[in-house]
Amino acid sequence: MDDVKVFELGTLLNTVKSLSSINTETENHCKDGIREADVVIQQTQEELSISEGLLNAARADEAIKLARQLEADARMARAVAEEAAAIASGNPVAIAAASAEVSLAGAELAQATEEYQQAVQHRERLEHRYELAQKCVSIAQEMRDTLQLRFNYSQAIVAETIGFGNVRLQQAYDDLSRYLSRLSPAVRAEVESFYSYEPEKNKPVTPKDVHDRLNVSSGVVNAILEYLYCTDLKFRGSVDRLCQQLLVPGNETSVETKIKKNIVGRLSEELVIRCFAPMGGRVETQGRYYLEDGSYTKADMILYDLKEPLILGKGSGMGAQKGGNLGIEVKSGYKEYLYAQLSHMEKQAKGHSKCDISCTVCTRDITDLPPDKEELLRTKLKEAGSPMMGMLPYKVKLDEDCIVFVKTKAEDKNV
Repeated sequence: MDDVKVFELGTLLNTVKSLSSINTETENHCKDGIREADVVIQQTQEELSISEGLLNAARADEAIKLARQLEADARMARAVAEEAAAIASGNPVAIAAASAEVSLAGAELAQATEEYQQAVQHRERLEHRYELAQKCVSIAQEMRDTLQLRFNYSQAIVAETIGFGNVRLQQAYDDLSRYLSRLSPAVRAEVESFYSYEPEKNKPVTPKDVHDRLNVSSGVVNAILEYLYCTDLKFRGSVDRLCQQLLVPGNETSVETKIKKNIVGRLSEELVIRCFAPMGGRVETQGRYYLEDGSYTKADMILYDLKEPLILGKGSGMGAQKGGNLGIEVKSGYKEYLYAQLSHMEKQAKGHSKCDISCTVCTRDITDLPPDKEELLRTKLKEAGSPMMGMLPYKVKLDEDCIVFVKTKAEDKNV
């Protein structure tokens, strides 16, 4: 049997390789971004150079136009003086000639003045363009410098995160490989069968299929716990703390109570997720849904894009078509706890109001309730739109498996 297929261990190794390539890709993308920023700077500098050349040409043209205006102004002054002298002489011919010169000089002065004013306005516009070009160069340089700082910081964070992630993934792979190597062929076969399940093509998933999936052996339970321990740092930390507490004399009963409350609850959720996940395309966990009164509830699991039709039981509202979705709440506890959680489970059911179907998967302890209480519990939850499915192993069985798991870890650490 291929151990790598169990837990999809090959995915862990592939992820290590992918993360390393992501680090390289990130660095290349950062370099590409800097190169693009450098191109922008070069373009703005070219625009600044062009604007400066145009401004210098405009200034030279303005100087020429000013000289022409001054020359025309001087001609006008001479013409006016000559006209005054001609009028003083009383010579009609001289007066006429002088007046004609004044007229020509005035026209020349008017044109020279207009051309000069246009040259001034043109130079002013080019000065504004030059100032904008200077600002563009400054902004482009600042953006490039900021981009470089951000890239340097991001690359450092990505490299650190990927380095840590690769170490954790490699450790998880090694730990799980060692765990699988210690399993007997029979247990490995059970685990492989559980994890390799796929719904039969073109055939509805029935309540029996779900029941068989949830009716797991201790070997499968231990495999799920081991996988969580190797891959989930928070879960691993919780187990390690419990292991440390077990070393304190007289702490055993207290630690077992914590295991029953916390570890078993997480196991139940993970077992349900792994049971149903192969039946759909995507799983969402702990989604928050706000209710009409302003409060909210979290859905333990919503399974989207069912691969095949799903039947949870008889009657309306107990089935969903292929492509539909399923909302699930998980409750693990003894019969008294399950009955006491009725109002809370009714509220949680409201978080599945937009699902095609929903259910509350609980431990088989529900069947230990007096018939009237069991019937009440099932009726209320069905009316709430999330009928009870008592298909998880008995709470005492889950307790035992989890206690053995933690104690075994504690013994391993104490060796």
